[in-house]
Amino acid sequence: MAAFIAHEHKANAASSGFKPTPANTDKAKAGIYTSLGSAYLQDGHARQAIRELQLAIADNRNYADAYNIMGLAYEQLQQNALARNAFRRALSMDAKNPEYLNNYGAFLVNSGSYAEALVELKRATADPLYSTPQFAWTNLAQAYAGLKDLPAARDALNRALYLVPNYPPALQMLAELDFKAGKADAAFDHLRVVLAQEPDNANALLLAGRIAAQQGRTTQAQSFWQRCVTASPYSAAGKQAQQLLLQDG
Repeated sequence: MAAFIAHEHKANAASSGFKPTPANTDKAKAGIYTSLGSAYLQDGHARQAIRELQLAIADNRNYADAYNIMGLAYEQLQQNALARNAFRRALSMDAKNPEYLNNYGAFLVNSGSYAEALVELKRATADPLYSTPQFAWTNLAQAYAGLKDLPAARDALNRALYLVPNYPPALQMLAELDFKAGKADAAFDHLRVVLAQEPDNANALLLAGRIAAQQGRTTQAQSFWQRCVTASPYSAAGKQAQQLLLQDG
């Protein structure tokens, strides 16, 4: 299960009485470069993002947001040692920031360091001011699942869904757990809600097809898999769907 990673950073605002100094000018420039880096990363251009973030850090070596986004960029490039260092550097400057804790925790889940991830993600979920705690609760569920503590994983998912009803990543993971537990109907119900919100969700389409095939609905299964291939042909889910279509064809 891939961890759901989300990030946000704050833009610097200048008041009408703003007077530039070398320190706050450098911080403003670092914020601009970091925003550019984040935009590049969201568009899938991790290397260009890193170049912008390096410029941010050159202007202000203590700009924590730049290190946080850099961690995400290095993770996207599968340069895990550099990603870990960047996340840790961000947290060394702002140890209680829940977005940083969530991003680092999600990275640890993806790296298979589930016990270590629990520590970071629990700290994120404990912050009463965290504006998007559903991210961390869903990642926490994945950490518990990695440790084979499925009751705790379900509890964390239920917490995410209590905060944000019908939250797609939590529902999708719940569907995966139900499917593995032999509860195909419940799993399919969750996926229908996910796909109503995210019709091109490749992993949800792949699993919906598997459930339909298991229940003898071959035409529907093939439809889900074809949609999966169309939505994301080069993803792991898209490649699996192509193989399943060839087997059934």
